[in-house]
Amino acid sequence: MKILIYGGTFDPVHNGHLKLFSAAIKEIKPDLCYVFTAYNSPYKEISQTPYSLRKTMAQKVFASLHKNIIFDDFEYKRHRKVYTFETVKYIKQKYPKAEIFILVGTDCAATLTAWKNAEYNFKNATFVIGLRPGFKTVKPTFKAHILKGVFPKISSSALRLQIMLNGKTPKIILPEVTIIINKNLLYSLHIHKWLKGHLKTPRFNHVLAVAKEAATLAGIYGIDAEKAALAGLLHDAGKSMTKDQMIVYARKHKLKIENFKELAKYAPALLHADISAHIAQKQFKVQDKSILQAIACHTLGGQNMSTFDKILMIADMCAKGRRPQDIKLIKSALKKSLDEGLLAAEKVKIIYTVRTDKWLAPQGIKLWNETVLKKK
Repeated sequence: MKILIYGGTFDPVHNGHLKLFSAAIKEIKPDLCYVFTAYNSPYKEISQTPYSLRKTMAQKVFASLHKNIIFDDFEYKRHRKVYTFETVKYIKQKYPKAEIFILVGTDCAATLTAWKNAEYNFKNATFVIGLRPGFKTVKPTFKAHILKGVFPKISSSALRLQIMLNGKTPKIILPEVTIIINKNLLYSLHIHKWLKGHLKTPRFNHVLAVAKEAATLAGIYGIDAEKAALAGLLHDAGKSMTKDQMIVYARKHKLKIENFKELAKYAPALLHADISAHIAQKQFKVQDKSILQAIACHTLGGQNMSTFDKILMIADMCAKGRRPQDIKLIKSALKKSLDEGLLAAEKVKIIYTVRTDKWLAPQGIKLWNETVLKKK
């Protein structure tokens, strides 16, 4: 008896998953297929998409591929990270005499020897490997079956990011999956909906531009692009309020804002950064402190700014829609270093503030002085 196992986060399921699974079924000719939707992948961050929806997406796409296919809740029932060797043990206990095959893509194939209890996997299963374009045929030291042909270079993370940045599902996502995503407002579609309903069109367009710029910079400087995009989407959520409403909101929620009295008196609009971080946390359940901190300090900066903090502040100042000369200045400085880009972004802020006869916040002056001194 041949059993083919296919496990994944499926967040979301895409055409690459479908083609890989279809090819494996055709070549291995299994008697039974098992699909395991990961509760929490050992090698990825915890998915923000409910297990039930990810499993449903997998069922919608894979159910018709084989007459004997089981969508097993083995991993979900344990409510923890489950390693492949545990899944193999589970199948062996159910089918002691079965020949087990495990389907993986190119990325996973390159790390199989580093998986927990890898030798157990190699002893008790054959890995079925599908290659992406650009990868040479691997020569594994364990039992393996290399599928014929190559498979689409698609990743769920890239698709999630695309949805986050554009507010809609790309055509490459299968129709049955698109329906689930749109119905449940997954991958920040609920944030897009809220922002559209609370921000004026120019501000909403600015938010989208900042999210895209932040994601691009994140890719360059080794920061998670999805996190950067999320921070970009929410960085101006507080601008859904009037200046007076911002003051009331900050007091009501007892936000700890440096120089609050001065800001409330001379430039209440600057309160929006801390308010946006609070909205991100309370309204949208963002718990990642790095995201909240980047949002809170994207306007006036802060002490010991992280790479993430700097990226969001810079993205806010050089995103599409800003003055072309300012964008050119900042991006030219970025070619030298991130800190040079930050200094240029601060310079643009200060020049604008002085040119329009506005009050200079103490935090902004302090950040400028600290950045200049670091340069020296």
